[in-house]
Amino acid sequence: MNYEQETVHALYKKLLNLYPRGFREQLGESMQQTFNDLYKERKRETQQVLFSFVLWAFVETIVGIAKEYILLITQSDMMKNITTNPKSAALVGLLFIAPFVLLNAIVGNRIEPFFSLIRPGIHTSTFEYILLFIVLFLIPVGSFIAIRPIFQRGAEGKRKFHLVNAVLAALLLIVFVMLFVGLGSEIYRCDVLQIPNCD
Repeated sequence: MNYEQETVHALYKKLLNLYPRGFREQLGESMQQTFNDLYKERKRETQQVLFSFVLWAFVETIVGIAKEYILLITQSDMMKNITTNPKSAALVGLLFIAPFVLLNAIVGNRIEPFFSLIRPGIHTSTFEYILLFIVLFLIPVGSFIAIRPIFQRGAEGKRKFHLVNAVLAALLLIVFVMLFVGLGSEIYRCDVLQIPNCD
């Protein structure tokens, strides 16, 4: 096994360790073995096919990890605590802007190999528009999560006003509207009207 292959297998093993313990104990070894077998098959093909497989496997595993944690959270009281506790709701709501910031950093700084996957050609791809739409609309979701504790009734049956949550929710909505209008006008000018040098 060469150094590159050892590194990929070690990284995948570390990635599998991020699964919840029960899932990892039940399926971790078989997932590792399946990855190893598929890696050996793809290694016989071109370097691009191998890279695409590794990227696909890592992304699919990350999505699987997220799904398992979401399943754990939604089946426990943790979700109720997150959305009713003002501090955790504000923090979780703020985290919903992170995907937009990350995508913007990748595209703005042309971070490879991610940039080539998002925008394989010179111009904005359909995939990039879909990603932009998804990460942009996560921002108002974060705003809703941040403000949710304000609408919850306390033990004495009264609602409490949480200033930090209200301000954060308002700021997230303002950022969303500004980004939506700004990006929408740029997309219209550059991609619909095709004005030269509009970037």
